[in-house]
Amino acid sequence: MTVTTSLNTHAQRGAPSGRIGRVLGGFGTLLVVPAIILVLWAVVAASLQSLVFPGPVESARGLLADLERPEFLAGVGTSVRLLVVAWLGAAVMGGLLGFVLGQSPFWSQVFQTPLFAFYSIPKVTLYPVFLLLIGLGEPSRIAFAFFHGVFPMALLVMGATAGLDRRLVRLADALQLSRTQRVRMVILPALLPTVLMALRISFGLTFLGLVLAEMFSANVGLGRELVNNVAQVRVDRIAGQIVLIALIALGPVLTMLAIERRIRARMGIR
Repeated sequence: MTVTTSLNTHAQRGAPSGRIGRVLGGFGTLLVVPAIILVLWAVVAASLQSLVFPGPVESARGLLADLERPEFLAGVGTSVRLLVVAWLGAAVMGGLLGFVLGQSPFWSQVFQTPLFAFYSIPKVTLYPVFLLLIGLGEPSRIAFAFFHGVFPMALLVMGATAGLDRRLVRLADALQLSRTQRVRMVILPALLPTVLMALRISFGLTFLGLVLAEMFSANVGLGRELVNNVAQVRVDRIAGQIVLIALIALGPVLTMLAIERRIRARMGIR
C-alpha cells in the first residue's frame, strides 16, 4: 500500500513536467524545417561566395542595421497593427459566412463555385480597384489584406460545416438540445480543428496581401521598406527583412499549428 501510494504521488508530481516536455517536444518538431532551411542557406551562401547571395550572418547584420532606425521600427509596428485588424476581420467574417452557408446544403452548393472563383483570381491585379474605391491610406491596405484572407477562411469552414458527421446532429436531437446548446456543445467542438487550420492559412494569406499592398502604395511598413532596400540594392538588408517577415509570420502560425495538433490528438483525429 505504501509503495503504491508513493508511486501515485510521484506520478502526479511528474505529470506537469511531462506535459511541459510534450509541449516543448511538439514545438521542437515544428522547428525542424526552419532549422534545415537555415543550415542549407548557410551552406549555399558559403559555397557561392556571392555578393548578391548573403548568408545568415550578413543578413542578420543588415536586419540589425535596419532595426536601429526609428522609422523602420515604426513601419514594423504599423504593419503588425494593420495585420491584426485585417486578419481578425477576415477570421470573423469568413468564419461566420462559412458557418452560415455550411448549415444549408443548398446554399453551400450555390456559393461554393463563386467563392472558389474569387479565391482563384490573382488578387494583385485587383489592387487598383481598391485604390479607386477606397483611396490611398491604411483602409485600402486593410481591405486588400482582408480580401486575401477571408475566402480561404469561408471555404474551409463552409466545407467542414457541410460535411459534419450526421451522427453528431442525431445525438443533439436525441438529447433535445436547443439551437444555442447544439452549436456550443456539439457543432463548434467538432469544427474546432478545421477552424484552427483555416485561421492558420488565413493568417499567412492576409500577411501576404498586406505586404503586397504596402509595396505598391504605402509610405511606411514592411512592404515599403522592402521596396526601398531593393531600389538601393542593399542585398543584405533585403535578406534580413525577409527573415523578419518570416519570423513575424512563423510565430502565430507555429503556435496555432501546435494547438491544432494537440486538439486533434485529444479528439483522436489524425
